[in-house]
Amino acid sequence: MATSKRPSAGDLARWRQAQIRQAERDQRAAEKAAALQRRAEADRYVASRRDEATMRTVSLEKAVEELTHLLIVGLRRRARIDLQGFLRDPPTRQFDPGPLRHPEPHPEWRDFEPPPPGALGGLFGGKARYETAMTVAHRRYDSAQARWERSETQRLERLAAARAEHDRLVATETADCAKRNQLIQQEITGLRERRREPVERYLDQVLVRTPLPEDFPRRAEVAYNPDAEQVVVQLQLPGTDVVPAVKSVKYIQSGPNADTMPETRRPEKELRELYRDVIAQVALLTVRDLFDADELLRTVAFNGHVDTINRATGQREYPCLVSLNVERDRFEELVLDRVSPADCLRHLNALVSPHPFALTPIQPVLRFDLSKFNFIKGFDAVATLDHRPDLMEMGHGEFEHLVRQIFEAMGMQGWTTTSSNDDGVDAVVVNPDPFVGGLTIVQAKHYKNVVGVSHIRELAGAMEEKRAGRGILVTTSWFTAGGWQKAHEHGRMQLVDGQHLTFLIKQHLERDVLISVNRPRNAASGPPTAASGST
Repeated sequence: MATSKRPSAGDLARWRQAQIRQAERDQRAAEKAAALQRRAEADRYVASRRDEATMRTVSLEKAVEELTHLLIVGLRRRARIDLQGFLRDPPTRQFDPGPLRHPEPHPEWRDFEPPPPGALGGLFGGKARYETAMTVAHRRYDSAQARWERSETQRLERLAAARAEHDRLVATETADCAKRNQLIQQEITGLRERRREPVERYLDQVLVRTPLPEDFPRRAEVAYNPDAEQVVVQLQLPGTDVVPAVKSVKYIQSGPNADTMPETRRPEKELRELYRDVIAQVALLTVRDLFDADELLRTVAFNGHVDTINRATGQREYPCLVSLNVERDRFEELVLDRVSPADCLRHLNALVSPHPFALTPIQPVLRFDLSKFNFIKGFDAVATLDHRPDLMEMGHGEFEHLVRQIFEAMGMQGWTTTSSNDDGVDAVVVNPDPFVGGLTIVQAKHYKNVVGVSHIRELAGAMEEKRAGRGILVTTSWFTAGGWQKAHEHGRMQLVDGQHLTFLIKQHLERDVLISVNRPRNAASGPPTAASGST
């Protein structure tokens, strides 16, 4: 019997060396594979970071490109709104009863009737069994007939209810459609007849639809003058942050700043130029849309403001940066898709802030607030005051001019409105300061009798309609306690009674006057809960 040869010590040593060498080769291969994987992962990471930097740069470039093409993009579509297209036809929905349309099959006697017995079956009790079966069949038929009648009654009731609900919905939709069409037709008629409110609402919608970036503000106010076919628009411009302060982003792979993405800031000059170009485009596009949307407008005045916080005072401000007033004939001479927006504004004699990026304000060409009033030429009522005159001997118009001149003497600008169509406003005064100024409307009551709460409400309504910041009610007589209280609760209203009026005339116009009004000794001089000096 043969025996296997045992390996020698040399063979074992060689085998062990081979195993060690193979293990070393395997380890080197694994380390190489791991290194390749780490390198691939590092390459992928670097590529992703570079892609991120590139994408951010591309996004910034697209944002700037969008800002530089606002006017061109806006010119590609008509601004006119076809109000006729909003009219709807009344609903023509047909009633569909669905499964209630057809009744269930009526029971048929033949489905219940038992077969008659044969000739042979009748001899062995078949006749009796047949009669019994007939009795059972009749009961089953009668029961089925009763069930069918109940089911049919229920079907007809449900069908009637479904039809009634359908008719109700159709009637409601028809009424809603008619009401909607009536409102739209009223707007169409008002626009055709050039009534102020419908024209302003229409132009408001035109401005809402102006194709501007989503982050641009959409605040605009419109005032239309039917007599002059002029519209004045006060529009909120985007803030300076609309222009990206970062120009590009770059990924740094190695060095002291390895694995960072520093941003390259846009030069200050470029920021200023871009922002100036943006607000110029918005101004031109707004004017273009208004003229394009309403072919009867002859003049458009535009005031562009920006809503901001004064970093020095913390107060909210609304400085005007762009203002222009242009007639249709001159504006339609422009080839807007080839103009330089800033140069075009200069051509139109627009007023533009010398430093719009710094939000340096300008005085508007035409104040939006004042466009809503019908003014008359000023009259020097003070010149008629001589030898301590009695104000009650003045005419109502003279008294209104006198009130205006008091506020002008205080440093404000003042106008007196026409008596035929002043909408409850006798005078308008404005603080000309571009930062904190504002519109105040004045009502002058040349009365001998007390002025009550109804007059306070009238002033509040006029303030709301004219969007005035403050209201002042001046009278030669006195106010009821309720009137003082109502004005105090309003918060933006000031009352000047006869006593206070004579003081103001003395202080600001240097005239002594009399008011021959029998003022009660207990007449209120301020709100019941406040000191009398609250006027």
